[in-house]
Amino acid sequence: MVKKRIGARAFYYDIVDGLHGPSASGLRGVPSGAAALPLIVFIQGAGCSSHFPSIGGKAGKGVVCLLHDVVGHRARVLAVEKPGVAFLDDRDGEPMRESCRPEFFREHTLECWTEAAAASIRAARALPAADAGRALVVGISEGAQAAIRVAGMVPGVTHAASLSGGGPNHLWVMAEFARRRGLDPQETVFDCWERVREKPHSTVDFCLDHPYRHWASFYRTSLIEECMRSKAKLYIVHGSADSRNFIHGFDVLRAELAAKGREAVFERIEGAGHGLDLPGQKTPEGLIAVFGRLADWFLRD
Repeated sequence: MVKKRIGARAFYYDIVDGLHGPSASGLRGVPSGAAALPLIVFIQGAGCSSHFPSIGGKAGKGVVCLLHDVVGHRARVLAVEKPGVAFLDDRDGEPMRESCRPEFFREHTLECWTEAAAASIRAARALPAADAGRALVVGISEGAQAAIRVAGMVPGVTHAASLSGGGPNHLWVMAEFARRRGLDPQETVFDCWERVREKPHSTVDFCLDHPYRHWASFYRTSLIEECMRSKAKLYIVHGSADSRNFIHGFDVLRAELAAKGREAVFERIEGAGHGLDLPGQKTPEGLIAVFGRLADWFLRD
């Protein structure tokens, strides 16, 4: 099982030679003699699509490419495919239960995902083109929890960021999500959780489009707990109009970290939604602006 986790596909999206994929050695880097630059690792949100979805059979530009465009020549950007996701998979807009690969449901746990990312970071930082002393892990939405956990797993990861990641245990998020849609949180979420506890490894039983195995892994911790475990410098961003991970979760996270003396940069964007766009902005203008502020924070530190 560990070999599967470490064998996840990792990609340098590099300023010299473009996109580099895995080789026999695990990760193909940039040309010899290239300058050693800080490493920025991007952890995507929910779903089973590749960082580079297929467009006419060729690799399209996912969100990680927006981050790369913002960073430019200042850092190396690393993307790690989720275990169970194949390069060029494009499943956005489809119910996961109907569209994702069976191996994704087996492999997509917090433990597998973070170990794959951690192993890829270790491999990337061993290359001469990466500055082994500085690394930022950025996670968006569901990926925020994974990003902060990875920052606590890999020595030398100096910075970590959560974008639209919430705060409390995700059971709270799902209960609030159900309540706002006129559903009964007890029936929709907590009764489901009891069934999950009885069959925590099931990949064929689902609640709210996720298999029990996913629930049993991701819902046992919270972004608050992961922030407290990590020693990295933290940057937390959330939009007040987020209709998926509600702003109250961000407020709770901020209060809990403040009470425990855990410092972080907090950015509460009034009016922004889950994608961090402000009213009147065209997607992904808001996210690109956040990437710019985040990159400046990391690279000038």
